Amino acid sequence: MSFAAIKRWRRSSSVRVAILFLLLFGAAATSLLGFVHDRAVAHFNAQTDEWLAREIVRMMPQTDRAGAIERVARHNRSDVHHLRPFGLFDPSGRLLAGAPRALPGGHADGLPFDLTSVTPRGEVDLRAMTVRLGTGDRFLVAQDLQESQAFAGDMVSAIVWGGLALLVLGLSGSVLLAVSQETRIRTLTHSLHEIMAGRLDARLAPSQRRDELDDLACEVNRMLDEVQRLMLEVKAAGDNIAHDMRTPLTRLLARLRQADTAAASAPVMAAAIGDAVEEVTGMIAMFNALLRISEMNEGARREGFRMLDLAQVVTDATDFHEVAAIERGVSIRREMPAAVAFEGDADLLFEAVGNLVDNAIKYTPAGGEIVIGLAAGPVLTVSDNGPGIPAGERDKVCARFHRVEASRSQPGNGLGLALVSAIAHVHRLELRIGDGAPGCVATLAAA
Repeated sequence: MSFAAIKRWRRSSSVRVAILFLLLFGAAATSLLGFVHDRAVAHFNAQTDEWLAREIVRMMPQTDRAGAIERVARHNRSDVHHLRPFGLFDPSGRLLAGAPRALPGGHADGLPFDLTSVTPRGEVDLRAMTVRLGTGDRFLVAQDLQESQAFAGDMVSAIVWGGLALLVLGLSGSVLLAVSQETRIRTLTHSLHEIMAGRLDARLAPSQRRDELDDLACEVNRMLDEVQRLMLEVKAAGDNIAHDMRTPLTRLLARLRQADTAAASAPVMAAAIGDAVEEVTGMIAMFNALLRISEMNEGARREGFRMLDLAQVVTDATDFHEVAAIERGVSIRREMPAAVAFEGDADLLFEAVGNLVDNAIKYTPAGGEIVIGLAAGPVLTVSDNGPGIPAGERDKVCARFHRVEASRSQPGNGLGLALVSAIAHVHRLELRIGDGAPGCVATLAAA
């Protein structure tokens, strides 16, 4: 056992708790055994005092000295082990018969007392009681305390040895607990060091005990899963931003170079500036969307929540995009009640519904139909009869910059559904993408 290990165990909370309970249990056990000891001794003394009182009562009618001497002698002959000696003393305190040899003074008649005296067994501890007979003599009856003292000694030995055994077992248990906990904590620490070294897929391995450390390990693993997901999402977002920004920046550079020539005419310069403004506006819109998603993920927008009519918000968002649907030859049908009360941010909900309707319009072919449904709960559905989203992509389309079309030839930056998902999360809703057979069904419902 190294000094470093002892120092670690001294700081171990498990060892401290074990030792604390050891001390508390030891104090409780010692108190209990001490109480039992005192009560047992008191019980022995009470039985002894009761016997002494009975013998006193039986001797008090004796008025003849010779008869009293005979009775004392007869009793002492029958007490072969000299455990209950009788003694008779004259009014001056001289021994007439029996034992002990001297009458102790300073003790009232009829009350028990302890004394040490010489008997045929030698010097022993006695519990005695005296009474004055009608002859004027003093009668003493005593009980040897050998049995009660032996029991008291056994109790003390049991307390001492039991305490030592409890101390040894408790300390051994504390050491074993410290070793076990330290081994487990070292295993968890090693896994954490691997994760900090860059192995994001490493996880804390729980044991078979299913105790609080295993619960903590499971929660840490869940946190690591979320951290890994977010880091991968950030990496993918960075790659996608670079990919999406390269094309508009290249076009912007080309337009500016066209305008930055001596031969460029006023119409060419105006067209180049207009294209540059359009490209910059698109990039600013993309960054604004990213900022809105980050703001909503931090939960800052819940401060502006109020009760509103969700049916009216859906109607307004649908009306806003209806012109674009008519231009593409797509019809919109609404299936909703007159009003649905809901607590939220009207502007955010308008933007979420608008993005869902805009996506549906973008991918619905001419002559198709978009159905917008709303029910209490709330449950909002936007379904179309376009090409739909493959099953393997439905869990990914809510990630930032993820697009089903890998070539990215269609307009957009892959932030629409990510923004809808963030708005839904702020409102404690969940965005689910399903199969419309044909087409796609986007559902906003309580999480």
